[in-house]
Amino acid sequence: MNRISLRRRVPVSWLALAVVFIMARPAYAGEGVTPVAIRSVSLFKNGLAFIVSSATLPAESRSVNIGQLPIPSFGTFWVAYPSSVRVQGLISSMTEVEKRVPAFSIGQLLLGNPGKKVLVQTSDKTIEGTIIPPAAADELPVVQSPYVMSPRGGVGQLPSGSDVLLIKTEKGISVINASSALRADFADHDIAGTVPYRYKSPSVRIQLAEPAGGETVTVSCLAHGVTWAPGYLIDLSDPKKANVSAHAEIINELADLHDVSLQLVTGFPSAKFGDLESPLAMSQDLAGFLRSLAMGSMPRLQGATIMSQMLTSNTAAAYGGDAVAPAPAYPTASEGTVAEDLFFYPVKNFTLRKDETAWIPLFTAEMPYKHIYTWDIGDFLDEQDHYRVPAAQGGEKSPEEVWHACRLTNTLAMPLTTAAAEFMTGGTFTGQDICHYTPPGTETTIRINKALNIIADQAEVEVERKRDASVAHGYHYDLVKLRGELKLRSRVDRTVKVEITKECSGDVLESTPAAKDVKTARGLRQVNARHVLTWVVALDPGEERTVTYQYQVLFRE
Repeated sequence: MNRISLRRRVPVSWLALAVVFIMARPAYAGEGVTPVAIRSVSLFKNGLAFIVSSATLPAESRSVNIGQLPIPSFGTFWVAYPSSVRVQGLISSMTEVEKRVPAFSIGQLLLGNPGKKVLVQTSDKTIEGTIIPPAAADELPVVQSPYVMSPRGGVGQLPSGSDVLLIKTEKGISVINASSALRADFADHDIAGTVPYRYKSPSVRIQLAEPAGGETVTVSCLAHGVTWAPGYLIDLSDPKKANVSAHAEIINELADLHDVSLQLVTGFPSAKFGDLESPLAMSQDLAGFLRSLAMGSMPRLQGATIMSQMLTSNTAAAYGGDAVAPAPAYPTASEGTVAEDLFFYPVKNFTLRKDETAWIPLFTAEMPYKHIYTWDIGDFLDEQDHYRVPAAQGGEKSPEEVWHACRLTNTLAMPLTTAAAEFMTGGTFTGQDICHYTPPGTETTIRINKALNIIADQAEVEVERKRDASVAHGYHYDLVKLRGELKLRSRVDRTVKVEITKECSGDVLESTPAAKDVKTARGLRQVNARHVLTWVVALDPGEERTVTYQYQVLFRE
């Protein structure tokens, strides 16, 4: 090669490569694949989504490849089509795919320009000649995705063994490692900034008895990769009416959603095989599928976790001066639909790209509420019928916990779903807890903060004991009568109501004042009945009240 041609060569260094990377856009292979568009998505809070997609069949084709399908859960993949379409079946297989990806090194750039004349410099020599195309790999890598039946990772990575660079020179063929190239001068300005990347990926094709051009097929399935997490903001600035605002956070790692019909689902559906991937996904061999089927699920790929409910710990905003945060005022609640025990909250014309998270307002509504203070006391009898008094900490009795709570009445025509609930009064953060599932027309109690100005104390003493009073399941039981005393003292500057809940086992003999007594189920091998005693005590500022009760119980030493 003469000196004139050398002066016309295009040098490639890391600076020049940076320009190539910015200018080059990968051309993804998609020829012969019929696109599938997602039309509707119903999101559950456990990480599953019911996805309905559609595709228009091409003309003059009896074998139609459809692409970008979510990985379906076992037993949930279905195809619907008009009676005029004669579908013989679907076939899933691993097919060879090639696309071009940006070159990230001089060596990859050399491998991506076969047939080009080049002058290559390494640390110890200079080679001038024509690049020979690399040999095709016999076995291509399989790129798996946790959510979609198409590659997700691996972009920009070449198959192993493709570091070999062959250059035809005047003396023969030079073979070097492409990664050893420090500089490359091309004799041509027209060089490719991308390299081919070949791999295997799952592919689904529909077999037709005859072409059905223009007809639409619908594909539906349960899949992972997109979910939602609700949240409530409860403004208690008004003493009787709470301003309840709801929002939804939607996390999308599945695919682009464009103008879809979105349903946010409240409820707990049974999905026996929700974590078992369909064999159509080609994600495991036959033996692996049978093992997973026997267990009812399969290990998810790294990064694919199931989110049943996102609860984040928010901290109060630091407001300066007299500034306060305004309470949201979203539209009124939309009318949803009910199917079995599930409620579907609609969001129309929803758009969200893959790997984006959306925060969307749902509604603001007024609901009646009242302040309540709660003191919950557990049973001192454990599952083995042993009497266990809570251990003191540091030689002293552990303090009792009384909580200031909000008792809210759901006046909406739809349920309140389990979600994080934040409280605000006068624009200031006052607390956060969980709002549990609340059907329409019912009450829910949500903690706001600890009531440090309500002092509580309790004690139980043994009144009498009858040794070896009973034998059950091979164990000897004593019959013991116990007397309990609960004391409350208020330092709050207004009258408050405290709801005391005490769990106990055995037979309740008396309580003063009279308690509401609700019997609950006991275990199969437990000899004592279970009770929940409830008192509602009104406390004036500075007042002290005492509640007493007696019960007898069988327990083991």
